[in-house]
Amino acid sequence: MTAEQEMQWIYCNHCRTKTRHVCVGSKDYHSEEDGPGEWGTYRLWTCAGCDTCTMGDNYSADYMRDQEDEEYYESVFHPKRAHSVRSEKHFIQLPHKLKSLYKEIITSHNESLNLLCAAGLRALIEGACADKGIAGRNLEEKIEGMKKLLPENIVKNLHSFRFIGNRAVHELEPPSNLEVTLALNVIEDILNFLYELDYKAKMLDDVRSARGGSSSSSGTKTVADAQSKPDNNP
Repeated sequence: MTAEQEMQWIYCNHCRTKTRHVCVGSKDYHSEEDGPGEWGTYRLWTCAGCDTCTMGDNYSADYMRDQEDEEYYESVFHPKRAHSVRSEKHFIQLPHKLKSLYKEIITSHNESLNLLCAAGLRALIEGACADKGIAGRNLEEKIEGMKKLLPENIVKNLHSFRFIGNRAVHELEPPSNLEVTLALNVIEDILNFLYELDYKAKMLDDVRSARGGSSSSSGTKTVADAQSKPDNNP
């Protein structure tokens, strides 16, 4: 490495942490064709730890001005840095249409398409209601109908999905990254509760039975049993 080479700390997808990267080549560009002027510098970075290469684009444009009317620059890396990518949860029992919609929501989130992500979250709630046979004239009534399946406090908080979705669909107002992240956390927990929990519990029971353990269906008192059958022992 020569003294003139640039260095920068960049998240390495291979090392899975920020590492020192060395610039091994760069090229400036400027374009004014069919639109506002855009300019910047492409840089090829190599990780000092594993030699994996990353292409960086440090760019600005005529429309990128701060409050003092000064130009500013932003940077993007290719391929996209893995630390900002949300992985899909695997829902084995989720119906195919809902699973496809969930995958599109995750893709929208990873591409920072918060408007589409919010609209998708709203549609996913409506789809889950339809799949569970919960009817209503609007989403508000459908969410209230979820009280048959979910604790009341969870249902109360589910109305935030309606507000986020309404702003996205009717007012074209995208939610913040934090709102989308929290909404995804909630919807994944709800999908797990509605579609996966019983299946996973049964799998555990089957595994225990196959290994010679007693089955919960034959000997273990369930939560429902405990609530419906009082203990008569003194």
